[in-house]
Amino acid sequence: MPPDTGNLDLLFLGTGNATSNEGRGHSSFFVNGRYLFDAGPTALQQLKKSRLNPGDVRVILISHFHADHFFGLPFLLLEYWISGRKEDLYIVGPPGIEARTEELLEMAFPGLPDRNKGYRRRYVEIDDGLSGEVEGLGFTAFEVRHVPSLRCFGYSTKIAGRTLAYSGDSVLCQGLLRLVREAEVVVLDCSDGTDPVHLTLRDVPTVMASASAKATTIVSHLDGSSSAAGMSNVLVASDLGRFRF
Repeated sequence: MPPDTGNLDLLFLGTGNATSNEGRGHSSFFVNGRYLFDAGPTALQQLKKSRLNPGDVRVILISHFHADHFFGLPFLLLEYWISGRKEDLYIVGPPGIEARTEELLEMAFPGLPDRNKGYRRRYVEIDDGLSGEVEGLGFTAFEVRHVPSLRCFGYSTKIAGRTLAYSGDSVLCQGLLRLVREAEVVVLDCSDGTDPVHLTLRDVPTVMASASAKATTIVSHLDGSSSAAGMSNVLVASDLGRFRF
């Protein structure tokens, strides 16, 4: 889909948590055929299952360095090595994104030679409140609380003139409430239970209260069966499910 249509097209590649409960792919979604939000280990597999060209990815936004959000990068980068990618790839992520990605690639596929002339991995390191624009995607990073051992971020993005917010993994916190304020579409990584380091469905109304009354919320990263029954403007993502706005 062209980036200037004024529409948002979200394809959920995976909607599961780190342990892939109920056989779901790891949490990741693809927007307007260009922008990949998080890259879990199943991201490449799901792109191919959807009959999409992985080379169409122009920007990858990483919320944090847990494996189910980050460890798919070596497989994508190997795919680009094999296919001879020519277009630059932007990888946006937390402090240390370049070093961690390159170290992960070397650990996964040691000594992989650089044979792709003209293809550069262009890293953008974020911080709380940092704004930027790459390949037609405007973004502002918001630091959120997930686990003490990692700095974790959500993104408020502007795509085709529309505003999409993504929480990444987070608990209910001020950073998350600031993140959603101007969004038309909000994607929340949630837990169905009492997991102390993730949002639960019980938190969703509080988050929605900080967003526009017209905003649509999509919940993902689920660890069991889920129902949004009785919750206005809340949708539940499924693997390879698609939403257009």
